[in-house]
Amino acid sequence: MIISASVQARWGHRVDGLIHTHAWTVSAVVEGDPEADKIHPADELEATLMATVEPWRGHYLTHEDVGEWKGYQPMMWDREPTVEEIARRLWDGLISSLPGLVEVSLEEAAEFDRRRVVTLRRH
Repeated sequence: MIISASVQARWGHRVDGLIHTHAWTVSAVVEGDPEADKIHPADELEATLMATVEPWRGHYLTHEDVGEWKGYQPMMWDREPTVEEIARRLWDGLISSLPGLVEVSLEEAAEFDRRRVVTLRRH
C-alpha cells in the first residue's frame, strides 16, 4: 500500500546562466505494509515535505553566486540546480525521515502553457 502527499512551494534556481522562479509542486510517495492501519500519517508527510523545501524559500539555488536577484538570495550548491538535481536533493533530504520512501516528484508550475515533471523512483 502507498500513500502520497504534495505541497506547494516557490523558490528560484539558476540554470544555464538564467535565474528564474517557479511555483513548484513537491510530492512524495511512501510504501508500507498493505495490512497496516496507517502507512504514514498524511499530515506528517506533508510537514516533512514542507520542512525539506523551507530552507530554499526566498533563495535561488545556484552553483555560481551572482548576488541578490529580485529579492532572492543565492543558496550555493556544488552542482548546477537542474530540476533533476533538485529531485535528487529532495530524495536525500527525505529518505532519512521517510524510510518507506519510493518516489519523489518535482513539478514546475504550468506556466507558459507547458508542464514539466521530474520523478525519482527507488530501484
